Amino acid sequence: MAENKPAYKLDWVTDHLAVGYAPMSVAQLDSLHEQGVDAILNLCGEFCDLHDIEAGHGFEVYYMPLHDEEAPDLAELEKALEWLDESIYLDKRVLIHCRHGIGRTGTVLNAYLLRRGLGHKLAGRTLRGLRSKPANFDQWWAIRKYGRKSGKLTLREPSLEFKHLVDLAPYFQDYEALVRRAEDLFDYEASESAERKAQGRCGLNHDRCCHTPVRLSLVEAVYVAHKINAQLTSQERLDAIGRAVATAGKERAEQARHEGREVCLAEAGALCPLSVDGQCSIFPYRPLQCRSFELSEEVANELWEDLLAPELDKGSRDLFFSFTSEFPAEAAMFFALPDVVSGRYVQTFFHYMMQKSKKQPA
Repeated sequence: MAENKPAYKLDWVTDHLAVGYAPMSVAQLDSLHEQGVDAILNLCGEFCDLHDIEAGHGFEVYYMPLHDEEAPDLAELEKALEWLDESIYLDKRVLIHCRHGIGRTGTVLNAYLLRRGLGHKLAGRTLRGLRSKPANFDQWWAIRKYGRKSGKLTLREPSLEFKHLVDLAPYFQDYEALVRRAEDLFDYEASESAERKAQGRCGLNHDRCCHTPVRLSLVEAVYVAHKINAQLTSQERLDAIGRAVATAGKERAEQARHEGREVCLAEAGALCPLSVDGQCSIFPYRPLQCRSFELSEEVANELWEDLLAPELDKGSRDLFFSFTSEFPAEAAMFFALPDVVSGRYVQTFFHYMMQKSKKQPA
C-alpha cells in the first residue's frame, strides 16, 4: 500500500528554508502547516489576494509581488532578504514561492544564498538539483548585480548564544508541565464557582492582570522570549518591543521596590507590552504569574510556595549550568517582562555573568 503523499510538495533547501509553488487549496495550506512551515515569502504578482489568504490561514507573510519572468528591484529584494534573515534567525521555517516555483523563486533564493556568503559557484551548486533557479537574462543579471553588493545579516536581536548548542526542549517540557498544573487549578476553581467562571480569562476576556508588573525566572524568560519570536509577526514583534521600551522604566521602578528601595507604586502600573486591545498577543504562552492572578489568593500562594517557585528555581539553575558550564550564584535571577520582550534581559544576563566572574577567587 503506497504511502500517503502530502497535499503540497516542498523542496527543502535547508532545515529552515523551502521553495515551492503557489498553494491553491485549503488542503495545501494545511499541508504546509503539517510540514512545519511558519512563514511565507510570496512573490506572486498575478494573485493579488493569495498573500492575505495565507496570512488568514495562520502564516506570517512577506509579500513582494513580481510579475512572471520579472526580476526584483535590488532595494526591494534587500528588504525581503532582511525579513527572511530575521525569520530564519528566530527559528521559523520559511517557504519562498511564486506561481510555479521556478524563475522568481529561484532568483530570490539565489540572492539569499549569496547574502549568506556562498558565492556564485556554491550557490549554483545548491540550485542544481532544484527547479527553482533564475529563468531568463533579466533574472540572471539581477543576481550578478546583487552578488556585487550582497549585504550581511543585519536584523539580529540579543540572544543567549554560547560555544555549545543547548537543547531547550527538556526545559520547555518541564515548564509546560507547570503550566498544565496551574491551568488544572483554574479549571477546578471555575467548575466550583460560577462567578469565577463568568469573569473569564485575563488577557482574553479582560486585561485586569495586565497592569501588574511581571517578573520571570531565567527558564521562563527564555521560554516566553522564544514564543514571542515564534508566534508574532515581524511587525507585531517590533510593536511589542516599542511598547516594552516605553514601559521598562516603570517596571524597573517596581523591581526597585522589591529590592527595598522607596518607589511610588503609581509609577509601576504600566500596561503589559504584550497586551493589544485588551488581549494578550501570546495568550496560550503567557507567564505563570498571569495565570495564577486568576486563582483565589489562598490557592495561588500555595501553588507558588509548594510547586512553582521551587521548580522554576531548579529549572533556571539547571538551564544556567547548561548555558555556561558554571554553577549559578545562590541568589536567583529575575527579569522584568518588558526586558524579556525587548531582549534587554540578555544584557542583564551577561552583566550578571561578568559580575559573577569578578567575584571568583583568582
